[in-house]
Amino acid sequence: MLNIDSFRNRLLILFAGLAFILGLCITLYIGYKASAQMTAASAQTLNLVAKGISTTLANSLTEREREMLLLSESPFFMETDFKDEQIQLKLDQVKQSYKYYAWLGIANPQGEVTVAADGMLQGADVSSRPWFKEGLKRVYLGDVHEAVLLAKKLKAINPNEPMRFIDFATPIYDAKSKQLRGVLAAHADWSWASQVMQSALPEDAAEKGIEVFIANSKSEILYPYKSIGQVTLPENKTASKTYFIDDWHEGVDYLTTDVPVISDTKMSLGWHVIIRQPVSAALANVRATQKQIALIGFVVALFMLIITYRLANRFSRPIEELAQRAYSVERGQDDVHFEAKTSIREIQGLSRSLNSMTTTLLSQKHQLQEANTTLEQKVQERTAALKEANLELEKLAHYDGLTGLHNRRAFNDYQAYLFEQFQRQQQPYAILLMDVDFFKKVNDSFGHEMGDHVLQSVASLLAAEVRSTDFVARFGGEEFIVLLPVTALDGALLLAEKIRCRIENEKIIEHYAITVSIGVSAVLPADQTANEAIRRADQNLYRAKEQGRNRVVASKE
Repeated sequence: MLNIDSFRNRLLILFAGLAFILGLCITLYIGYKASAQMTAASAQTLNLVAKGISTTLANSLTEREREMLLLSESPFFMETDFKDEQIQLKLDQVKQSYKYYAWLGIANPQGEVTVAADGMLQGADVSSRPWFKEGLKRVYLGDVHEAVLLAKKLKAINPNEPMRFIDFATPIYDAKSKQLRGVLAAHADWSWASQVMQSALPEDAAEKGIEVFIANSKSEILYPYKSIGQVTLPENKTASKTYFIDDWHEGVDYLTTDVPVISDTKMSLGWHVIIRQPVSAALANVRATQKQIALIGFVVALFMLIITYRLANRFSRPIEELAQRAYSVERGQDDVHFEAKTSIREIQGLSRSLNSMTTTLLSQKHQLQEANTTLEQKVQERTAALKEANLELEKLAHYDGLTGLHNRRAFNDYQAYLFEQFQRQQQPYAILLMDVDFFKKVNDSFGHEMGDHVLQSVASLLAAEVRSTDFVARFGGEEFIVLLPVTALDGALLLAEKIRCRIENEKIIEHYAITVSIGVSAVLPADQTANEAIRRADQNLYRAKEQGRNRVVASKE
């Protein structure tokens, strides 16, 4: 039986208990952190998939609406008689270009289908259809609905589901009189949603229990068809984070993410992409990890128990020996090496030993503190050197080594920022793209060192002429570019001409004129990317060179 009055056994029980508690705490903590991280990682994956599906749906809606608008506003549709066979051919071509167009046609203002792709429903009365009524007044985008007139005339892409369509409609006006000529409309087969899912979902989505739903603004399921009336969507709880856990009224916890479909169409359908995955499936790897952690914790605890037993023996044996000698002294034995005959003297001897040990430890502590002070100083010096090196690296990453101007990477970052501000707040900006005329001739005639001098001089002149809020960068080789925030095209032209004159009149090389050609452009509301303004500036620069160089060329388109 274990005698707990023994110092050795008490020490063993204490160390073993501490080892068990520490191992248990570490195991639980690691398991908790792993579970939280895996949950967040799984949720992030689901959210990225949902965003990808949402973006694809939004882009498709936007493209279809833009296609309808371009057709309705083309002179061909605005001026040509709808009964002209060329209209029929054009509609056939458009319908064939997108396999999910189920129907495409034009109805006159009275609601009669005048012409349609493949002649389908030609002559039919559609005056009561919502798309026609709305299409007389504006660009219309209709939500998912089942087929009415086309149900018996078309073969369903998916025979297991009823045909459902999305409507696109837009009015057509006469080019001269601006009178309403009719309504151009298209019905897109909703089965394209299945194709979007197949391209966006990972191959093992079904194995992992991942399910995707598309819902309208009333939280009614549009996809998949088999879930309509069978699955009840939960309340969206993603306001503060990208995911939430809900039982979906099914008694099983699901990891859920809800992403809105935000398109650039005239009308918003209020769609949402909801993805769910059973928590048990999402955290399957965590369960396996937790078992491994528990096993490792058990092995570590057993190992610590063995070490504890050995340590308890090692720590207790000298004290037990001292106690035995103290007992011998107390009993009056003469062969004990202690001089004192009472236990008090033995305690004093132990005290002197501890004092000696303390003195030694204090000496070592001072030595350690001195070593730590020296080490901290070295760390501070290394940290300062590292900060200086990082600053130099940052400068190399964003500035051109020859001219000291911003480099192309820094320009791309700032351009992206200005374009984002333009899209959000309609703040205009302009671009000057310039090229040193006949720079190769300078290098060939005077050498590359003089060429570098020319680039540095042009860079200095540019920096001196622009405002402090403007952004000047070396675009590459002998090309420079200037971003002018909150500047219209007229203002940019004035500055470009001022820069051109300044460089032309500057004696950069004695008895040799250095000139620049400048292309000017401004960002336009129709620009889809920031690079379109640069492309126009580059085209204008090319025109300036064609017209003889040393000039400024701009265009509004």
